[in-house]
Amino acid sequence: MQGYYILENFDKEESEFHRSVSIALRNTANSIARSNKAELPQRGIVVQESSNEYKVNVNSPIIQDTLYALLQTEFEKQDLQLEYEYGIYDEATNELIFSQGSVNILDKKISKKKPNRKINKKSKVSELPCYFVVKFPDKQSFIHYEMKTIIISSILLFLACGIFATAIFVILKQKRYSELMKDFVNNITHEFKTPISSIKLSADVLAHHPSIEEDKRLSQYTRIILDQNNRLNNLVEQVLQIAKMESSSFELKLEEVDIHDLIKQISSQYAIRLGDKGGSFKLQLDATQHVIKVDKFHFQNVMSNLLDNAVKYSKDVPDIKISTRQNGQSLIIEIEDKGVGIKPEDQEKLFQKFYRVPTGNLHNVKGYGIGLYYVKRICDAHDFGLNLQSIFNEGTKISIYCKIFTS
Repeated sequence: MQGYYILENFDKEESEFHRSVSIALRNTANSIARSNKAELPQRGIVVQESSNEYKVNVNSPIIQDTLYALLQTEFEKQDLQLEYEYGIYDEATNELIFSQGSVNILDKKISKKKPNRKINKKSKVSELPCYFVVKFPDKQSFIHYEMKTIIISSILLFLACGIFATAIFVILKQKRYSELMKDFVNNITHEFKTPISSIKLSADVLAHHPSIEEDKRLSQYTRIILDQNNRLNNLVEQVLQIAKMESSSFELKLEEVDIHDLIKQISSQYAIRLGDKGGSFKLQLDATQHVIKVDKFHFQNVMSNLLDNAVKYSKDVPDIKISTRQNGQSLIIEIEDKGVGIKPEDQEKLFQKFYRVPTGNLHNVKGYGIGLYYVKRICDAHDFGLNLQSIFNEGTKISIYCKIFTS
């Protein structure tokens, strides 16, 4: 399309060049005829012999200096700033006597040559002159120069299209690799489910075997197997949930849920862990309207993730508080801990996929950087607000703004 546009403009510039040259040469012929008090031919005054050569019939004597001066004047009027050659036909010798000329302006970058009169240096009037000829050796260069803006813009456009096409190709290639990687992770994660279930079943049988229960060392090993198997199972479940959530087929199964009942149910599971560490767990459920419409399975995982982080990132003695309050038609759930807190520069990145707060060489807190990403995606899917407030070395509070369900 752009090539066609360039050709069209080239044809247009060539037509404009021919028109300007024809006008200049016709005016020159008229001036010569007037000075000689002669009449021009009725037809064929200016004839284009080739793409860059013109023949002008005047049928009257031609003075070389006068012709040169007239050509200079008319070409300048038509803004034809380029080199040219002109020849006067002498019927006595049957020869064309050529000379060179040019119309130049300082800001035009065309070769500048002064009139060349090596042949016939003295002004001469041919005895039986009929016509003169004008040639433009640099016509193509002149037209290309006139089209410089279009040519440069076309080159830039071609470059931009090339860069854009390359970028699209790279993006599609990366998307394909990403889909292959996602499929691989999903498939391998599904494959983990069978051995995890087998390990859990075997470990449960071992844990309740009388000989294992009597041997403290073997009983401890069995508990380690069960704990690590549960940890691996939770990781696999999180990966599967995120993969499902990112797929186009993900849909929430909304239902009415009493959020206070859900909080009490989840908090009872963590009370034992806090008790083992000597920590405290406080519930302050002040909301008067506490029924919301959520996907119970996913929202339960959201609360579990937030409570799990509160426990993991607490100091030696955990101090965790869950509260609810009402603000108009919004139910606000707050989970607050007195843990290690988060630095301001890390807070903006905290909900990004696979992001973990740098801890140097300390690896006492295990995680994979997908828990809070999952929390953010589920809250966004429910159109719930999510807010993080944290002070480094003092603690963190995460607030979820839910819409109260009204029948």
